Amino acid sequence: MRDWNTPDHHVADTEHGTLRFADGTQPVIADWQVTEDAPDRDGLVRTSIRGWLTNGSGSGRLDDPYTKPIKAGPARLVTTELRGRVPVRDRDVHIGYHHPGKPYPNTWDHVGWLVTVSWNDRLPDHPGVCV
Repeated sequence: MRDWNTPDHHVADTEHGTLRFADGTQPVIADWQVTEDAPDRDGLVRTSIRGWLTNGSGSGRLDDPYTKPIKAGPARLVTTELRGRVPVRDRDVHIGYHHPGKPYPNTWDHVGWLVTVSWNDRLPDHPGVCV
């Protein structure tokens, strides 16, 4: 993922992906990455998709949980469309937003929201078995 704090950060020339949720919303993220955390104390491995939200809007306040098209918090992910990756389907996820602040003096072609969608993926002793 590219650093947001560069004057040449534009999402038009980066990889885009679509996330489809049960309520019908379809956030589009650019310059996305998928990460997997180490197992927690219960042995669960959490996975996250993070990228710049390209079709969103909001107040820009750090304490504003309402970032269109979907509210932060728990949600039901129906499927993902991320080129080169097997779709993630039918998961209860948590959505989080981060606005790093006003992009001055940068010029962006998006609103500057980072979106993170995370879920409990699997137990490490059972590869491929979802929880």
